[in-house]
Amino acid sequence: MRIQVKDFMSAPVTTAMIDHNVLEIRTLMKEKGIHAIPIVEYSNDKLKVEITIRGIITATDISKEVSDDATVEDVMTASSVHIAHVNSSAKSAAKMMLKHDVHHIVAMEEGEIKGMISSLDFVKLVAEHSLE
Repeated sequence: MRIQVKDFMSAPVTTAMIDHNVLEIRTLMKEKGIHAIPIVEYSNDKLKVEITIRGIITATDISKEVSDDATVEDVMTASSVHIAHVNSSAKSAAKMMLKHDVHHIVAMEEGEIKGMISSLDFVKLVAEHSLE
């Protein structure tokens, strides 16, 4: 059985905008019980809204000594947001995480964020499937 990203990703995804501050992000993470939030920007074409992922902010990013008033842009990781298609295999997603030494991947389909995969999602996947 080929396990795909959509089979074990976490959804729905909480997103934030670049002008949110760190206090808002800390509050969101605590309320939702999450450890990473994609930072998005919306552009409105006459026919549809386009989503651009500008970065990702993680619990690690905000655990540093950062002022609550700092903006997301000040602390987010903008250079290494990794994306997998929802139909990609779990194996390819795991290889991507290992190759780039990241703990979160955004799952997308047709330009929309559909879910996220974290290291914890892989632990849950292993716990639910026989390794024998």
